[in-house]
Amino acid sequence: PSFSVAPEKGFYYCFGCHASGNAIKFLMELEHLTFVEALERLANRANIPLPEAKLSPEQRARDERRKKLYEASDLAATFFHNCLTQTSIGKVGLDYLKKRGLTQETIETFKLGFAPDGWDKLYRAFHERGIDDSILLELNLVRKNQKGQFYDFFRNRIMFPIMDGKGRVVAFGGRVMDDSTPKYLNSPETRLFKKSNLLYGMNIAKSHIRKNNTVLLVEGYLDVIQMMQHGIMNCVAPLGTSLTKEQVKSIIRQTYNFTLVFDGDSAGITASERACLLISEHNGHARVVRLPENKDPDEYLNYYGKEKLLRLIESPQESISFFLENAIKKNGNERIDQKLKTIEDLAPLIQNMTTRLEYENSIDKISKELVLSTYAVID
Repeated sequence: PSFSVAPEKGFYYCFGCHASGNAIKFLMELEHLTFVEALERLANRANIPLPEAKLSPEQRARDERRKKLYEASDLAATFFHNCLTQTSIGKVGLDYLKKRGLTQETIETFKLGFAPDGWDKLYRAFHERGIDDSILLELNLVRKNQKGQFYDFFRNRIMFPIMDGKGRVVAFGGRVMDDSTPKYLNSPETRLFKKSNLLYGMNIAKSHIRKNNTVLLVEGYLDVIQMMQHGIMNCVAPLGTSLTKEQVKSIIRQTYNFTLVFDGDSAGITASERACLLISEHNGHARVVRLPENKDPDEYLNYYGKEKLLRLIESPQESISFFLENAIKKNGNERIDQKLKTIEDLAPLIQNMTTRLEYENSIDKISKELVLSTYAVID
C-alpha cells in the first residue's frame, strides 16, 4: 500500500522504505542486475534497438578479435563434447562420468566433454577449419614448443566448460580419471577469463539464488553438477582457488546469505574459515555445513542421498559457532592461555560484525563456552 508509481513520469517511490527511482533502477533492484543488463532487457522488451557506439578502427578490431575468441571457445566446447558423446575415443570418459552417477541429461546440460589423449587432435581439427593459430594460442587451447610445433593444452581429461554470466564459454577445467597429477588443470587467464571474477554454475544458479535468497558454496565442478542433478540449483563453486572478494561481490548482487558446503577434511575447514571472514568483510551472512571428514558434497550425495544432505543444509552452524568449535578443538579450553588464544582466533570475525545484536549474541556465546564473563571476553 505504501508503494507508489507515477507512470507518466516513469518514477516510483516507497513511503515505507523510501526506495525510489525509474524503471531501470527498479529492474536493477528487483532482479539484481547491472545497469547495462537492465537497460538491455527493457530495450529488448520494448523492441527498441540500443544505439551503437561510434568506435575507432582500433576498438572495432578489438571487438572483432573478442568475437572470434568467443566463437573459438564455444567451438572447443562442442569439439570436446562430441569427442565424449559421439566417438569411441571418448568412451573412457563417458564411462567414468556415468560411474560417478551423472546422467546423459546432466552431461548435455553442462556440455561436459573429453580431451583426446593425442598430441594435437584439437589443433589439427581447428587448423583444418581455418581457425587462426593465434586465436588458439591466446585461448590457451594449444601451446607451442621450442621447435615451433603446436600441441594441445588439454589431453586425456574430462572437460568442464566454464561459462560467464551470459552463458558464453570462456575457459575450461580438465580433470584426470586416475591418480595422476595435477588432478585438475584449468585454463590460464585470458581477456575473456578472469578466474577471480567467475563462479562455476552461476549462469544456471543465478535465478535460483535470488528465489531462495541464499547461495550454497561448494568447492568443485562435480559438487555443483551433482547437486544440480539432484535438484539443488542455488549452488556455485570458486574456480580452483580460494573464494575471492570479486566472487563475494558477485554473489551479494543476488543475496547476502551464504551457506558453505565445503569438503569435510582439514583443508575444507580452513577454506570455510577464510570464506567466512571474507564474506563478513563485505557484510554477508555466512553459515557452515559440516560434512563427514572423508566426504565432499558429490560423495555425500552418492553415499547418503539428497534428503540427508538437505537436512544438513537446512540446519547449518552460524559462523561464530563454527569458529568457536574449531578454536577450542585446536587450542583446548582448560587453561587461561588456551582461552585467550581462542578469543584471539575469533577476534577477526567479531570485528567484522556490523549489527549490535550479532555482536552481543556472539560475545555471550563465547563467554558461556569458555566460562568467562562477557567483560573478560570484550577486554
